[in-house]
Amino acid sequence: MAVKKRPKKQSAHLRRRAGAKSAGKTLCCTVCVVLTLCVGMLAALYHFGSFALRMRMEAVAVAWINTVRTPEWMPRLIINRLNQVYDIIPASQGLVVEGGEIGHDASPLIAGVPLSTSPLRVLYNKSYINLFDERQGQTTCIAFKLSGANQRTALLPTEYFEDPRVRELRVSDIGTGQWHAQPLVPPQTLASEFGEIGANEASLVTNLVPMRTAFHTGLWQRLIQEISQSYPQRFDETWIYLGPIPCDKGAPSSSGVPIPEWFYTIAFDVTAAGGLRAIAFLIPAHATDTHLHNYITSIERIEALSGLQFLPELEYDARDALKSTISPQLW
Repeated sequence: MAVKKRPKKQSAHLRRRAGAKSAGKTLCCTVCVVLTLCVGMLAALYHFGSFALRMRMEAVAVAWINTVRTPEWMPRLIINRLNQVYDIIPASQGLVVEGGEIGHDASPLIAGVPLSTSPLRVLYNKSYINLFDERQGQTTCIAFKLSGANQRTALLPTEYFEDPRVRELRVSDIGTGQWHAQPLVPPQTLASEFGEIGANEASLVTNLVPMRTAFHTGLWQRLIQEISQSYPQRFDETWIYLGPIPCDKGAPSSSGVPIPEWFYTIAFDVTAAGGLRAIAFLIPAHATDTHLHNYITSIERIEALSGLQFLPELEYDARDALKSTISPQLW
């Protein structure tokens, strides 16, 4: 006679594991429900709240996202996701002025050629424009425009080229001691947009300035990378100005090329509605702090130090407002 086998009793260990798994699922579901309710309540509060309340909520959201995305160790993927959320918050735009008809041509200059208190020579290249001070043997401003289109690849030159328009300038003329000839606009930045032409033009000696190696490979490269890669991807066309600001009392190099005391960067964006906004950075040549938001400044201050006047073709009131305003955070 066959004997029926009794089912084995589930061990206490397996029962505990099953119970813990069930409790974990319940907890996850509860957390998701609570988060959904909180998001829904915040959305309703924002939608039906007063204008002042919405502004406060936007300010809190902007501050929180800036705090989270600022650390250097934060993975780029997470930063990109935070940027997507950040860009849909109205308060994140900063000051936007009426731009009129600017930005509709292919020029890397926005609202005209910057004016200068000293004579400058405009060196036209296919990938950028160089406002060159022949008396000092150094650029005062390099302007280029990035579109955020498909990235191109090109072989980067291993040496720098003489510029036939400024024949007397040599690589050996730039730098002294710890200051070495470094490209103001990294060749990779222009190569990504303009291919081999951009890489070669960025390797012209007229794009070189005295920089400490640690500064160039560290803070400066990080700033240029953030602006040249992140901004065009998020906002499409972006106009970028870069330049050195010499020290009035500092000793020049042996050839007379002045050693910079500051480096500046200005990024301009024309919004879909035709508005113009800008963010400006002013970085001491000896800076070691790598937090980019600590170097945000006004265009007005850069003008005072450099002797340049930007946006000469912009309507006066809009220009004055844009220049004097300090963007409170990175876009």
